[in-house]
Amino acid sequence: MGDCKKFIADFPVDSAEFFTAITYATSELYISMHVLDLENNTAFPIKTNEFIDKFMKCGSTLQDSITNIMVNLACPESVSTIRNFTILSTLSERMKNANVISEIFHGKIHGWSKAMFVRVGDDKPLRRVLYVVENVNAQMTKLEQEKELLEQNRKQQNMINALMNGYASVVGVDFVTEKVEFFRTSDRIKSALGFMKEPPPFKILVEKLINTAVHEEDRKSIREVADESYIKEYLPVGNSLSKIFHNEVGHYVEMKIVRTGEETTVFGFTDKNNEITEINDKIYRDSLTQVMNRKYFDDKLSSRNSQAVVMADIDFFKDVNDNYGHQCGDAALAAVASILNSSVRNLDRVVRYGGDEFLISFKGITHEVLRNRLEQMRARAEKIKLQDYPDVKLTMSFGGTFGDGIVSDMLSFADKALYVSKKKRNCVTLVPFEEKI
Repeated sequence: MGDCKKFIADFPVDSAEFFTAITYATSELYISMHVLDLENNTAFPIKTNEFIDKFMKCGSTLQDSITNIMVNLACPESVSTIRNFTILSTLSERMKNANVISEIFHGKIHGWSKAMFVRVGDDKPLRRVLYVVENVNAQMTKLEQEKELLEQNRKQQNMINALMNGYASVVGVDFVTEKVEFFRTSDRIKSALGFMKEPPPFKILVEKLINTAVHEEDRKSIREVADESYIKEYLPVGNSLSKIFHNEVGHYVEMKIVRTGEETTVFGFTDKNNEITEINDKIYRDSLTQVMNRKYFDDKLSSRNSQAVVMADIDFFKDVNDNYGHQCGDAALAAVASILNSSVRNLDRVVRYGGDEFLISFKGITHEVLRNRLEQMRARAEKIKLQDYPDVKLTMSFGGTFGDGIVSDMLSFADKALYVSKKKRNCVTLVPFEEKI
């Protein structure tokens, strides 16, 4: 027995330094490590990074901070699961008979990951836990990660170079750090920003540009599409979208947004007055409702590809005109069109198809999101209050088809769905698009 113990070393003299080294070595296995004190509601970071620190600082309480971190680390399909796992108020009960509990989730950055709570000490009730997040997706080697990073950098640089060739101002943003980098700046943008040693954080920069370099009537729409949450929801990595707006002196400007990575985006701005004139705007825009008109549908939209086409009209619109006059009818049309137009994305199109009938074409939308959006439009229409006609109550019916096809081919399916809705009024009917062979 004595011989068996010869390999066991004495306790090291520099024990604090020794155990510090062990702690750091162990932390290499994890994305983050925090000791949480549930009694004082505090967190002591053992291992963290800039991304985690950002969201840790966002919360007003320890619970808010932990939730912020995990919700922003997790992919959409894992958010609900990881949110429930990190509820601190139930932790004592969940760890009543366990020293460790864990949950696997799919992360945006690290792939499959594991979150764990580890009991620290024997305090009853539970006081301290070690909260760690581990990357369990070990399929990619460091070399493969470096290759992927180089490829991403190459693609990003190609996108930036393309913008540099056609846009007067080009700016990049990192949503994690909110750091902004100007690759090219026009005199107009310099004038709008004034003298600055370095660019302000992204949100402050957007507001300053919108308030000084965008015409008042276009500020709301530009603010919406330049928002981080909008870009992440509607613009996949590697894709781009364009938005036309008027600058402060009424000239047309194009803003192009290119999603270069999960947390990085590049914006380009250039004058478009030579390509888009007020004459074209008058040709294709309905003067009453300010949405696109039937000519736009016939010339441009009917031959385009779409993932959903919707027909909508105002219930009992003839009664509105007959009982309150055509001026009331015009006010109703303008109010309804405003709701429809503000409820769609930049890549979708709203057309006044004829009379009180509107057509909406959607790009890249799922059946569930489509139904939710139409129900929101329907609910908003119910709340319309016409300033000069307080007794008028409006409702709308929607009929749509979803799938993948040419707008003109999908139109008849949407028409039939609207016919079904008109039998009930104030409802939404959706049918799948079945392309004829």
